[in-house]
Amino acid sequence: MKSLTSRAFLPINTDLFNNPKYQELSCDAMVLYSLYSQRKEVSAFHSQTGNDTFTDSEGIFIYFSNDEASKILRMSVRKISTLRSQLIDCGLISVVRHGLKNFKIYVNTPETTPAETDLVLPWANFDFEKPIKSVPANSASTKSQKLPINQSNNNQTKLLLSRESNESVPQNQSNTPVTPKKSEKDGLNDLSLDSIITRLKDTFSLPVVSRLKVLANNSYTKLKWFSDTIFKAKSQVTKKLLSDARWLYNPASQEATRFESNDLLKRGLESALLQIAEIVYKGKEKIQNKAKFIYVYLRNFMANAVKQYLIDNYELTEDDEIELNVLLSF
Repeated sequence: MKSLTSRAFLPINTDLFNNPKYQELSCDAMVLYSLYSQRKEVSAFHSQTGNDTFTDSEGIFIYFSNDEASKILRMSVRKISTLRSQLIDCGLISVVRHGLKNFKIYVNTPETTPAETDLVLPWANFDFEKPIKSVPANSASTKSQKLPINQSNNNQTKLLLSRESNESVPQNQSNTPVTPKKSEKDGLNDLSLDSIITRLKDTFSLPVVSRLKVLANNSYTKLKWFSDTIFKAKSQVTKKLLSDARWLYNPASQEATRFESNDLLKRGLESALLQIAEIVYKGKEKIQNKAKFIYVYLRNFMANAVKQYLIDNYELTEDDEIELNVLLSF
């Protein structure tokens, strides 16, 4: 069984499957994280041998371009960028610009799965190196029928693998789970929700998609409205920026107005949605036109995010910043 741990395999930490914190993380993102994690081992090796090229005051880091990951995983660079953002949002990596083109990637260890969690991969921590003592079936106790657990990845000391072992089911229980019937309308709503959520995940971060689901109360119509409103607000900001001749054909305009390249837009959207929820649904003052308020709030947030991105990433004079402030004011 030692072949299971061969370096020919790319290991995936089972906490990424078991810990509820990572339940929205896609399998593609898990594989990308595993690549980063394995590369970190190389940086750590260099550090241990006295080579501090990949070590700084923040710790061990790696260089791993999206182009390189794209070739390895056979995905587009844009897809890799989206997956990397998922890992940033989950706290699994942090990325810091180094120079004009390079980025330092700091790879963090996944959080240990809480002890009370029902594991989706309970068998993954089984210790295949330890032989199991043979016990006759007719005399085996309930305790001896439970698989021993290797505690390397979680701190659950008393996990019962009833579904994977041969433990008996109480007579008053049925092996067949009872699933409440859904109406055809509910089924179509769920299907439509899955469809739009899949599309949103390609653009927004996972926390943003989760906030939108809550705000929409799992309604396809409301979720579609929120999605359309976000893109409508971004379109208005883009149109305002491109109305100026300086920014019309400037590549920086495209970078600043895209969720894929402007991290202030992508990550800041979650905070904006939280603020909207607090003001609209929990605020003391009653808002007469909620739809208009939400649109204006999102538009102003995006205008500020675009403006800040241009200020942070391009050398603008004080006069340039003043003109930009005027241009992106509504």
